[in-house]
This record gives sequence, structure tokens and C-alpha cells, in this order.
Amino acid sequence: MYKKVKIVSILFLLIFSTKIFAQQTNVFNQIRLAQTYRSIGELDKAEKILLDLYKNNKNNLAIYNELNKLLIQLKEYDKSENIIKERIKIEPQNISLYGDLGTTYFLQGNETKAIETWQKGISINPNNTLTYRTIANYMIQNRAIEDAIEVLKKGNEISKNHTLFAYDLANLYSITMKFEKATEEYCKILLQKPKQIGIVKNRILSYIHSNGAEEPTLKVVENFYNDYDKPILLELLADLYLKTNKINKAFSSYTKLEDETTKNGSKLYRFAQIAYRSGYNKISAKAFKVIIDNYKSSSLISGAKIGYAKALEADINKQNNNSKDAWKPLKINTAVKSENIYLGIISAYQEIIKEYPNNKIGTEAKYRIGKIYLDYLKNIDQAKDIFTKIVKLNNNRRFVNLAKFELGKIEILNNNFPKAKQYLEQIIKNSRSEKNLKSDSNFLLAKINTWEGKFDEAIKLLNKLKENPKDKNTNDALELSLVLNTFKSDSTNLKKYFYADNLVMRNNFKEALSVYKEISENKNLFILKDFAALNYVKLLIALNKYKESIIFLNKIINCDEANIYKDKFLFLLGIDFYYGLQKPDEAKKILTKLLENYPTSLYYNKTRKIITEIKSTENKKI
Repeated sequence: MYKKVKIVSILFLLIFSTKIFAQQTNVFNQIRLAQTYRSIGELDKAEKILLDLYKNNKNNLAIYNELNKLLIQLKEYDKSENIIKERIKIEPQNISLYGDLGTTYFLQGNETKAIETWQKGISINPNNTLTYRTIANYMIQNRAIEDAIEVLKKGNEISKNHTLFAYDLANLYSITMKFEKATEEYCKILLQKPKQIGIVKNRILSYIHSNGAEEPTLKVVENFYNDYDKPILLELLADLYLKTNKINKAFSSYTKLEDETTKNGSKLYRFAQIAYRSGYNKISAKAFKVIIDNYKSSSLISGAKIGYAKALEADINKQNNNSKDAWKPLKINTAVKSENIYLGIISAYQEIIKEYPNNKIGTEAKYRIGKIYLDYLKNIDQAKDIFTKIVKLNNNRRFVNLAKFELGKIEILNNNFPKAKQYLEQIIKNSRSEKNLKSDSNFLLAKINTWEGKFDEAIKLLNKLKENPKDKNTNDALELSLVLNTFKSDSTNLKKYFYADNLVMRNNFKEALSVYKEISENKNLFILKDFAALNYVKLLIALNKYKESIIFLNKIINCDEANIYKDKFLFLLGIDFYYGLQKPDEAKKILTKLLENYPTSLYYNKTRKIITEIKSTENKKI
């Protein structure tokens, strides 16, 4: 008898469970159908389904949520208010329902009632910090930012952790452009949680460059550091100085930070490296020198010594690369400058080599000396000797490959293409070569093939470079491919064109000018003559032959022949007048013509900038 009762009970439970499951499945399917209607814009059908479901399932939270979202979308705020109030009767302690009701009132335009409702939600459980976050989120969603800030501040007050909502508050302050208050919150976080320096710094950097943010932000951090004298605040301040280009203040702060914390040069070393990469070479050299003088037992001393010499070299290079020539589309070094200073830097590198003869630091110092001899002192033989020794020593893969690349360039200058190709191919075939160096080697190898008249081989190499749009040589590869693919059938003139290109590479500018001019004046060479003309003008400008280039450009621009590069020629003419001959009025006329006739030109933005600069100068004179 007992067994029969048990079996009957089990059967009853199975039937009942199956029925419940079927009902739940049907409800779920109906909700999905309503969502589908909503997604395709048939809101009336979605509303009918959800209202019918809600009548019979008022305790179902999923149905309530879907229906309320739809009613809000339909702006049927009275219906939304009614179902939320019904739901509150079922769950009077559910704070989220007060958040929903407040949202309905807010969207209805009754902001006062919305705030009252949200505050009522907080009063349900005012000692729970989660309450404040929940209601604040509803306020933020409705852009009631100021009210959300006040709610989060109260949440912080009742919490044992008074920075619980500091990140939220700081974010809201920054959104509302209250940068001082945002920074204050971040500084409070650091006082309690110094390990969060990385997060705090990134958050502040996300707004410090906003209009009106920099000065108050730095002032707050300065005040906090002065009040609390904590190294973590000094670290933040030093980084912010660095990121806002207050390089001298950054240097002072990092120097002080080093004294207060690690005392092994590591903080200052990091600053020196960043300053070097950012082009602040003088200050970088100073920082490296402080490490060399004050932290002699530091493991970073070798890096500081090579860093110091590199910073000095970079500084003199920057001085010699005359900023007055920065506008030129082609830059050439025709004279040795500051020879004695360079010899002094070479001496600094030689001291490093004596101390670290066979390790990476010593090898890098040798490489730097070779570069100075090649690029600035124009002593090709001395440079070749140094790079050859680096390759033979073979104690550092990176600098061996870099030396091979420089040797390839030297062999080009010596007109020894087979030897140059040998060095470049060794870099390319080495699977461990750096990507950028491989790319440079491939491009230079392609150039050599053009000079040798091996156009198909050059095209193959350039096609590989074109595959990667992020490659720094891609644009040059595209331009070179265009020339090759367009004119490779006319090998005679193409060889002549690339012969001139090689003459420029080997600093034979006089003959290069003659060849380019000859090609540019051949009316039968459509497009190729324009390429030659562009290079001819660029070379004239590089050699300070401004009047000659202007005469030539005027002849091309005023010619009736179709010219697909007319905007380029106009731009060159304009900058030639402005920077070269320093005739801004003439430049403005020409550049204005470019803007009017070529609104889609690649030079449009540059042209506008120059015209604005000219007008600004004119206004100052007035």
C-alpha cells in the first residue's frame, strides 16, 4: 500500500513540474516575441503581449522589467507609474523600484518628485552603502549629476571607508569640469591606497589636457603634497609635470623623489629616459649626470653613462638641424657643423668603451661614434671601419644588424651596389632582425634594384611593404610602385629618372638637378616628367635656390597642359615664397588659389594653417 502511495505521489509531482515548466517556457517565449516586435519598431504589438502577460504574472520580475522599459520608450509615463507602484506593494523594500519610479517622474518632467522618490529609496536602508550606489546610478543615467554627487558623498560619510565612492565622485566631478574637486578625490585615494598610483595617474591624465584643467589640477596636487609630505603625492606631481611639459619642475620633483625613496637612481633614470625620448635632451643629460655623480654603485650606472652621451649628441644634432629648414620637403646635409663638439662627444663614448669594451653598452657606444662620423663629420672611411669592427665582434645582434644597415648605405655612397645588397639581404634573411630594420632594408634594397634597372625585382619587394598599412615605408613604397608600374615599359627614361635619384643619395646634387630638369622638360613623358619636376623643385629648395625654383614652378603652373600634381606645385610655390623668399603677401595669393581650386588636396590643411599664420602676423602689425 505504501509503495502505491509513493508511486502516485511521484507521478503527481512529475505531472505538476512538467506543467509549471511548460508555463514558464510559454512566458519566456512570449517575452522573446515582444522583444522581437520592439526591435523592429512594432511597439503596439509588443505592448499588447506584455500587458497580457503582466495581468496574469504580476510577480514576474522579468515581465515587469520588459513592460516598464517599453512604457518608458512609448512615453506612457502614467502606466509606468502604476505598474511600478503595484510592484512596490509586492516588494516594499526593493530600492531599485524607487529608482525606476524616480526615473519615470524625471522623464515626465517632474524633477522634484523624482528626487523625493529617490531619497525615499535611500531612506529604506540608509546604513547600507549599496543603497547610495544604486540610487546614484539611477541619477547618473538620467543626467542628474549634481544630485548623484550629493548621494555618493553621503554614502562615503556613512561608510567606514571614506574613499569608497571616491573614484565615482572624481569621475562625476571631471565630467562636470570641476577639476579641482576631481583631483582632490584622487589625492584622497592615494593617501589611503598608495599602490593605486597607476590608476589615479591615468584618470587624472584623462582630463588634465582639457580646457582650463591643467592649472587647478596641478595646484591641488601641489597643495596635497605640501600638506601631507607623502612621497606618493610627489611621484604623482612629478609625473603630471612631465606630462604637461613642465620639464624643469619635473626634473626637480624627480630629483627630490629619488632622495626620498629608492636612492639608487631608478626614479631619476626613468625620468631621464622619458625626457630623452620626448626631445628634452639638455634636461635628460642633466638627469643622467646626477645619477653618474651621486649613485655610483647603482646597477643603472652603465645605462646612465651611455644615456648621458646620447642626450648630449641628440642636443647638438637638434641644434645643427636648423629649424629654419624644417619646412623644406627635402633636407640635405652639405656641411660639417660643430666638429669640435662632436669630437668631444666621441671622447665621451670612447670612455664608455674603455669601461665596457665587449658588452652591449660598449657596442652601442661604438655604433654611436660610427653614426657621428657618417652623418655629421662626413668621414665615410672612419665610419666604415667602426661598423665593420662591430660586425666582426658580433657580440650584440641588434647593433650588428644596425651596423650592417649603415654599411649598406656606405656601399651605396661608394657605388658598390652588390656589396650593399649583401648587407641588406643578411638583415632581411635573419629571422631575429627587428621589424622596422627589416622594412628599411627591404625599401633600400628596392631602391638599389631601381638604380640597377631591375624594376620587376623592385616591384616584388615594394608589394610586400604595401601589404602592411602600418609600416612606416608604406607611403613611399606606394609612390615608388606607381612610378615603376606606370613606366617600366619605357626602361630608358625610367633608368635615367632613377639615376638622378641615386645621384641625390650620393650627394651629387649638380648632376641630379641637370637630369631631373631634362626629364621634366620632355613633354612626351606624361606623369614621369611631373615626378621629375617635383624632385627637381624639391632639390632646388633644399639647395636654397629659391628664385630658380619659383621661375620653374611658375612655368609649370601657367602651362596649359593637364597636370595631376598642380596642387603640389602650387603648395611648393607658396611655401617657397613664404619661407624661402619671405614674401608672405605673394605666398597668401598662391595658397588661397590652392584652397579655392583644390578643396580635396592632401595639402589643404597645411595650406590653411600657413594662411592663418600669415594673417595672424598681419594683424599683429596693425
